[in-house]
Amino acid sequence: MNRLFILLFSISLIGCCREPKLLNNGLTKSASQLTEYTILIKRDSANNEARDTLMIRNKFYNNNNQIINLHQKTLFDNEKVDIEYSYNELKKIKKEIVKISTETLPFSVDYIYKDTLLYQSKAIVNYSNEKFEQIETYYYRKNNSKSKSVSIQIFIDLESSDTIRNSVSTTYFNKNEIVTKIETIHKTDLERNRKIVYKYDCQRLIGLKEFNNNDSLISTLKYEYDLDNFGNWISKKIYKNKKLDKFITREINYK
Repeated sequence: MNRLFILLFSISLIGCCREPKLLNNGLTKSASQLTEYTILIKRDSANNEARDTLMIRNKFYNNNNQIINLHQKTLFDNEKVDIEYSYNELKKIKKEIVKISTETLPFSVDYIYKDTLLYQSKAIVNYSNEKFEQIETYYYRKNNSKSKSVSIQIFIDLESSDTIRNSVSTTYFNKNEIVTKIETIHKTDLERNRKIVYKYDCQRLIGLKEFNNNDSLISTLKYEYDLDNFGNWISKKIYKNKKLDKFITREINYK
């Protein structure tokens, strides 16, 4: 379910990097639409390279540079995901309505605030025999900058009313509210426990390291970018354990 939830970060960046401040859309300039193509790199036994498009994602933005619609299609299973975003009177995210082509009914992600700070986001999905809930709670420093969030996934068996907490993920943010580390604990399967540590060049993600339950390094990702004239990336190469694994291209329709 994690891949269905699109997390929006409004990042306030300061100084020494001398890079332009990003808008709510994550870009340096207003845009009406952004299209992403995710392409997987495959190699056969002779190391011949083939490319396979995995996913196409379209994002649409309002006049406040906030995302209002997302359309996503994964080509290997032909699944479609459509998300509609709405905002409150303070122009903060209020709700997501998520429609998945393989599900009969849509579900919602609701955002709850204490004063002006985001307190929780809740997603509830009802199936015929079970109920899924994902609740993410946010924590802040004394200066109101986000310090961490804790996301809990819960499955409820509707016949027995048994509740099983599948996983708990803790996301840590630096003083500029950029993600630095995510730790995920699976209560029923410790072998799936993971820790991901992120590396940046100023505000741009350039790599990450993934560790298993024994804190052993299991994979390393490195990112390389091509930028347009406005300093926004239009191509991102992803190297896994020093081999090109996939790349993402972006088409940006600026206003």
